[in-house]
Amino acid sequence: MIVLKISIDEINTNNKIIDIRDKNSFNKLNYPGSINIPRLVLLSNPSDYISKYETVYLICDYGKASLLTADILNKLGYNCYSIEGGIKKVLN
Repeated sequence: MIVLKISIDEINTNNKIIDIRDKNSFNKLNYPGSINIPRLVLLSNPSDYISKYETVYLICDYGKASLLTADILNKLGYNCYSIEGGIKKVLN
């Protein structure tokens, strides 16, 4: 796996930030400006949600699920990064 982690301080806020957690978790706590697309929904048909020509940042609770998801999507030709530490680190 190519490690595609990025710290929240390094992201370009003009790019999409996708929170891959479930809707309830997203509604309780989320990063401002992020959109919620649960992991399995995103992976089931990524071209419905993202383009291979854009950079996308993924966030989850602790950064593990988003890293695995970024790896899968990048192998499919997308340009995804996992936000290090997830929402628990970023908002604490």
